[in-house]
Amino acid sequence: MAATPVMAQRPVDLPPLHHLVNVKPSKAVNVPEDFPLNHRGEITCETCHGIEDIEDIPFEEVDKRAPDFLRQGPYAKTTAFCYRCHAEKTYRRQNIHDLLDARGEYDEKACEYCHQQAPDPGKDHTREQLKLRLPPETICLGCHLKTPHLNALDHLVKPDEKMRRRMQASERRLGIILPLDTRGRIMCVTCHAPHERGLIDESKPAGKQVADGDVKEGVVYEDHPWDAVYRADKQARLKKLPGGAAPVALYYRRLRSEVLLRLSARDGALCLACHAFER
Repeated sequence: MAATPVMAQRPVDLPPLHHLVNVKPSKAVNVPEDFPLNHRGEITCETCHGIEDIEDIPFEEVDKRAPDFLRQGPYAKTTAFCYRCHAEKTYRRQNIHDLLDARGEYDEKACEYCHQQAPDPGKDHTREQLKLRLPPETICLGCHLKTPHLNALDHLVKPDEKMRRRMQASERRLGIILPLDTRGRIMCVTCHAPHERGLIDESKPAGKQVADGDVKEGVVYEDHPWDAVYRADKQARLKKLPGGAAPVALYYRRLRSEVLLRLSARDGALCLACHAFER
């Protein structure tokens, strides 16, 4: 009797940038003990995914919203899962706002990420003289999302005349700038200072900013007792959305230190530069 031929397994068309499988982790990778490798010590589907027999499920039928789609998930960001094995510091991109060295001198090459030619920070410049590579309202989007924080899109509008007068009064009273884009709209650098503190002299309006944080460390948050209430409230709201919502890790933390802000958001000073609230 002729032997039954063995059918070749249909190759799975994985998406671009999918992690390699059937390879051994390098010495630079630290795979957690409960992330299983195969008998040859190689990465497989089950190394990263907690869904049982995921390799036997057609790719289009895999529930990518399942909490354990990524092992021990869900994760707020996919990169948070990647850093379970990979060293985050190794993949961290350059902080182009970190402009000053230990001697207080700046690297002109770092300035040229945004400027066609590094301007002299000791001089006053018109917007045209800054020679930005992109319009000021879009240049931040080369590295940052358009919605990097809550209510970001709500702010990218043209202030009405009453608010504009309030902003101008704040600029005079506090000795700061709150620049608008070429169409008179609020933009990222209306509130955020793009340069490390100390690059531009603090006696100048463009040089004034929040001083309690380290640009290398970035914004720092701390845990807060209100977190449990926040989580419960947001989970209840998400469940009411049509069709449900993908599982997300929600948490509430308070600002401990701030950087690259023209005024403090923690104490509300930044908001009050433009807005008036009833007391």
